[in-house]
Amino acid sequence: MKKIILSFLALAAISITSCSTEDQTADSQELANAQEQQVTNKTAKTALAEICSSTSTSVTVARWQAPSSVDANWTPVAATIGSVNVQWEGIYGASIRPVSNTDHWYVGTVELDAECDFWNDWKSTIDVKNANLGTAPADIYNVLGYNGTISGTSYGLGYYSYNPTSHIMTPEKAIVIWKAVDTVPASLNSQSITSPSAATEAYLVRVTAVTPGSSSSTISYTWTRVL
Repeated sequence: MKKIILSFLALAAISITSCSTEDQTADSQELANAQEQQVTNKTAKTALAEICSSTSTSVTVARWQAPSSVDANWTPVAATIGSVNVQWEGIYGASIRPVSNTDHWYVGTVELDAECDFWNDWKSTIDVKNANLGTAPADIYNVLGYNGTISGTSYGLGYYSYNPTSHIMTPEKAIVIWKAVDTVPASLNSQSITSPSAATEAYLVRVTAVTPGSSSSTISYTWTRVL
């Protein structure tokens, strides 16, 4: 009888130990799941916070020789807008184009009153630069600067007007930069015409001032991620 009782006690001990181990495993799994969910929620909140958050900045572009009216006389300056690399170039450094990116980025213009919260309402109204080309600058694709023709030179679609007498540059449109995704990346290049409506990431850029100097120019702007 004593042996039977001892056997029952041993089995009970094994059962209790087994249940305890299973409970610990379940608790550990629940804790891991909870921590993973916290990370996911934090990542989602961070991404959401980036949308419609504006950043104001400026760049100074130098002119290496006169006259100021020649695009090539201004030394391009690199900048970053969100996750896209751009450069400011051209006359008074006020032209912008995406450069040195692994992904495919494109530019266009939209009305100045476009608001981040209403991306889905105005994305179809964006004018695409590569569908509205001029004959200048030397690389006419995927760059936005002066809008239209000045002194007999056509720049195609742009975002600002310029008074050559007063040297005042007036932004008339906002700039949109978007990322296009293609199943065959090699088929897209800087000359491609892509649809902003199919973008996977996009930024709204408002140039607030272009301040020309005798040998340099400062471009002040605000950028906002809209998608």
